[in-house]
This record gives sequence, structure tokens and C-alpha cells, in this order.
Amino acid sequence: MAKKIRIYTCLAIAFIIVCATAAIVVVSEKDIDVVKNIEMTGNTSDSIEVNWNEVKGAEGYHIYLLNSDSGQYEKFTDVTGGQNCTYVFKEMEGGTVCKVKVTAFKFFNNKEYESEEAQEVTVFSLPDVPDIMVSSPEEGMLSVNWTAQTNALGYELQYSKNEDFSDAQDEVLFENSFKVENLTPKDIYYVKARAFIEVNNKNVYGQWCDPSKIEIKKKVVMNPDIDPKKPIVALSFDDGPGFDEDGVNSTQEILKVLEEYGARATFFMCGSRINKSNAQLLKKEIELGCELGNHTYSHKNYGKKVTAEDIKKCSDTIKKVSGQYPTIFRCPGGVMTKKIQEECKKEGLPIAYWSVEPEDWKTRDADKIYKSVMKNVYDGSIILLHDIYPSTAEAVKKIVPKLIEEGYQIVGVSEMITVKNGGNPPEAGQQYIDYNTINNNT
Repeated sequence: MAKKIRIYTCLAIAFIIVCATAAIVVVSEKDIDVVKNIEMTGNTSDSIEVNWNEVKGAEGYHIYLLNSDSGQYEKFTDVTGGQNCTYVFKEMEGGTVCKVKVTAFKFFNNKEYESEEAQEVTVFSLPDVPDIMVSSPEEGMLSVNWTAQTNALGYELQYSKNEDFSDAQDEVLFENSFKVENLTPKDIYYVKARAFIEVNNKNVYGQWCDPSKIEIKKKVVMNPDIDPKKPIVALSFDDGPGFDEDGVNSTQEILKVLEEYGARATFFMCGSRINKSNAQLLKKEIELGCELGNHTYSHKNYGKKVTAEDIKKCSDTIKKVSGQYPTIFRCPGGVMTKKIQEECKKEGLPIAYWSVEPEDWKTRDADKIYKSVMKNVYDGSIILLHDIYPSTAEAVKKIVPKLIEEGYQIVGVSEMITVKNGGNPPEAGQQYIDYNTINNNT
């Protein structure tokens, strides 16, 4: 009996040992270690590489991203294979900051078992490289602009006289433009910029853009003594003088440009537009050596409807306000008639048509006006603009210095015709398309 008891006891112990062992095996098969040493091992402006230690027995890994709106982690993707311990986030937006967690997983009896969440890791793509536009729009000025970069907190900009940036001036900016004045004209500068983002209270910088080279502008002022051997153009304005609009007068703005660069022009005025508020502009035109032109009194009539009185009344108004009679005429719309020609001969007025017409009255776009003038201008041409539009005044700010820079001398119509024709002034009643082309049938 005792022997049987010993046998049963041994069997029971053996059974318990087997069950315990099996339980341990089952628990062991379900257990999986926490993922360790998760770190960002590389990044660019459109990618992030993340690595971690291999977990023994893992069949793959879950990657979680923090949803900033909900504050919860959400599964982003899976990496299959326990030895695959790298994941690359691709096609990222520049300057993207993410919170990442990685867990390991394996299967037992067709059921997935996952490790506990590992520590949170912050990863990020670098901010995009800014594409800078460098210019020197005014004497002594360096101007830099670039498109704002997505997610960028700010920008670091350096400018230097040395190509290696050894003596660079460093600027931290929170806007996408920069200007510095009072630099020495003709000096050469190199400029580069990079964007930065903030990660865990520290600035993280992207790559520098390729350096740009710029020569600081030296303002070229026109010589008051006209050289007949050099290119000359006539600048002319119709329909003025301008009225104040929001505290700005277009004619006055144009005169400021002419004065700054020593240039001159012809102003074909409508007598009805002259009043106490802009009468001083005529005297300023005379002071700058500009030419006063007649464009009829009201500009309401064209062609055969233009009367001798339309012309004479304008001449008388200009004389009364400025103390001088106009010295040239332009037909409204450029439409010529015998009656106009006869009155102009009587008043001693040559007639100006045009050869460069950028349609500033139509586009009201300063950039288009500027490009059209620069594309079509030639030596001896007459440029037609209108001094009643702010957009034209803005265009003139670019046209005048650019023409001078390219070697043109800018004067009024009669002055150009006289100089280009060896000192012979334009004839009264004759209509000039440019300095030597007469056409009375427009």
C-alpha cells in the first residue's frame, strides 16, 4: 500500500512539473521585450530614418505617431521581420516634427502579442532650402527676398565680401526679406541663407542655399550736357497734370525720379486738369528743364472735332499758370487733321506722335510697362506714357535708371529732335514719329 502511495505521489509531482513547465513555456512564448535604443539616424528635408535594437523573437515592429489633435498615439505602419530594425519616412514635408514610438510583436496560436510601448522619441525632417533672390535696387543697398518655407520658424542669413564667408555678417530673421543700406557702391557681396525650426526648445537648421553674388549699385546720374554721339530718347507724358490720390500725386512722383537722375521729359497737359492743387507742378517741370506740351484743353474731342479754340485755350491756361507758353503739341489719340496742323503752325508748335507705346493706360501694371519700354526703345525714339496713373509712376522709377544705365540720355521731345538733327529744331505743324520720321496722316 505504501509503495502504491509513493508511486501515485511521484506521478502527481511529475504531472505538476509537466504542467508548470508547459505554463512557463506558454508564458515565455507570449512574452516579448520592449524595443530599446530608438533613435533618428538620418534626415533630409523630405525623409527621416529611424533605427532601434533588434528584439529577440520578434516577428516585426509597429510604428506609432502622436496625433497632435487628439493627443493619442496612432499606428502609422508596420515593419515585418524581427531583424528589420530600420524605417525611413519618405516624401516628408520640410520641417516636419513627429513624436514616434516603436513596439515589437510576434504571434502565438494565431494571436498577436505586442511589447510594452518604448520611450517616446522626437524626430524631424530638415527645413527646405530657401531659394533666394538677391538684388541692389538702389545705390548702396543690398536686398534679399525668398519664398517663405513651410514650417520654418525663421531664417539665418549671411552676407560677406569674401566668397568663403570668413568675415560674414550674420542675421537671424523671422520674415522672408532683408535689406541693408549704406554699403559701398561697386563692392561685391556674397549672400546665403538657411531656414530653421524649433525642436525641443532648440533651433535646428537646414542646409545653406547656394551663395549668390551681387555688385552693390552705384547710381548713374545723367550728364546735363547732352552728347549727340550717344543714344538719346524722348520721354513724354500725356493727360496730366495728375491729381492727389490718397496723398500721392503721380506727376509729382515722376518729377522726383527725373530730378534724382538728372533726366528730363515733355508733359503734354490738358488745360482743364490744371488747378490750384497741381499748378506748382508746372513750375517744377520748368525748373527741371522739362518741356511743357499742349494736349488740348479738355481731351474730350478727337480728330476733326478738335477745334483751334481747344488748342489755344490750353496754351493760354498753361501760360497763365506757369508763365510760359507750351512749345509742342500732341493730338488726342494721335489723330491728325489739317485744322490741328494749321493752328499748331500759327502757335509755332511742332507736333509729337510716338514710337514706343507700352499701353500704360490699359495694363495699369508697372512691371509690364517697364518690360515693354525696355523691349522696344531705340536711339531717337519717343516714349509715350501717362502721368495720371500711379502704376506709371512706379514704372518710371525703374525705367529711368535702367535707360541711363544702358547708356541712354533722357530728354524732352523737342530737345531730342534738335540734338539728333545737328541743332535744327523741329518744325511747327510737322508731326514727328521719332527724331527723323515725319508723318502727318495719322
